[in-house]
Amino acid sequence: MHLFDFPEEMFSKIILHASLARGVKRALRLRLVCKRFSQALPRALFESRLLDAFNTEKILSDWVIENDHGATKLWHSYLVYRVHNEIRQPCQRRYVELRLVAQRVCEETGADMETTIEALCWPALKQCTIPDINSKLEKEPLSPNLDLLCAAAYLNHIAVAQRLLREGYSPHTETHLFLSPMELAAWAGNTQLLQMFQQNVPELEGFDPARLNNPAWRGKVGPTSIRGAAARGDIEMVRLAIYPPSRAAPENTDFVDQFFGSVARSSCTGVKLSIAQSATREIEVYKYLERFFSKPADFSRDLVTHARLGNLEMVRYLLDAGADTRGVYGRHDNPLAEACRRCHEDVVDLLLDRGADPNFHGDENVVAGPSAMHIAAASGSLAMVYKLIARGGDLFFEDFGIEMGFPALHSAVQLENTEMVKYLVAAGVNLTIYGETILRLASLRGLDSMVEVLQGEGVSFGLG
Repeated sequence: MHLFDFPEEMFSKIILHASLARGVKRALRLRLVCKRFSQALPRALFESRLLDAFNTEKILSDWVIENDHGATKLWHSYLVYRVHNEIRQPCQRRYVELRLVAQRVCEETGADMETTIEALCWPALKQCTIPDINSKLEKEPLSPNLDLLCAAAYLNHIAVAQRLLREGYSPHTETHLFLSPMELAAWAGNTQLLQMFQQNVPELEGFDPARLNNPAWRGKVGPTSIRGAAARGDIEMVRLAIYPPSRAAPENTDFVDQFFGSVARSSCTGVKLSIAQSATREIEVYKYLERFFSKPADFSRDLVTHARLGNLEMVRYLLDAGADTRGVYGRHDNPLAEACRRCHEDVVDLLLDRGADPNFHGDENVVAGPSAMHIAAASGSLAMVYKLIARGGDLFFEDFGIEMGFPALHSAVQLENTEMVKYLVAAGVNLTIYGETILRLASLRGLDSMVEVLQGEGVSFGLG
């Protein structure tokens, strides 16, 4: 009996148990088998609960401003599913607490529960998909009313927010589930709420200009509200966050303690403004914030960030501003490699058009990590590998005596990408030198399909 002839319920169970047996990363590769596998996989992964243990810090750290080709929607759908369905014992506290916040919102406003959960899973997405948050929720004091204020700030429930402000809850404070209410109000574009928060906090507190590292300062001027407004990409909201009308001197154009156009990037206020500048993908917002500083931004470092995030127009702007296509010093700071890592083909094209070297692996000025070719293969994108080779990428280029084709082939085997493995072998990757090593690694990791492919290409286990 053919697999596709099984009843739908049984087919779904097969995909579920295949996911449990393979783990998250290998289960996700089942999408490549065929359309029916691709359609069945999300439900199977959700039911397996495997994603509960998956740390999303690297994946979702900048999801608000990233062109991520669908990863954010998958994680949001999973969070919604878990918040609705967390009934097992012992429970995952993050899902239970988020559902309790949604329940309180609905009780106070009459909102629909399903709609509220779906909405709140966006501002909670980054925090509630990190497994470590459970231990914090279990060990540290909770603040249900502060969580409710955060929810009200994002959902624009003004009456709820007013009551909680009167009860003394600070719009500056983050919770285990959410960013601060001021940041959420700015990010959501809730102008009236942000102004209300600004009116209800001191002009400035915790500020010591003598301290270079002074992260705790806050006041009517964010700084989290500036970051939220920048992430939103709304220049009017950014202006509101920087220049609140409720300030003692509303016409003053200084930024806290420094003149407009003279802010030192290394100062405690400059650091916060730089963070906000790096949190936007809107060129006009980026340029507006740039005008506050006495010295220009590190365009090359920002180029790496936006190449990784797939923000094509920001990449174009930064290149025009003089950013170096080689990137900056650091293991993960080559813009071409970072664009390949996230499969941003349009960004890769632009970088190559502007002179990025597909074989660059560091020089006397820039120490880099893995090459773009290695990263492209590790991303699983054969189209990206084709592109690099077509634009001068050399599988035989040596780094410390090892040809680039070896790490590329090794990555393709680990991904069980049969098509890429066969392409790299056909392109000339030397199996006489590297084949047995990769074959043994595939065998040790139970990648039977890859063992078969490599043996089909003539690789065999040596006598040793």
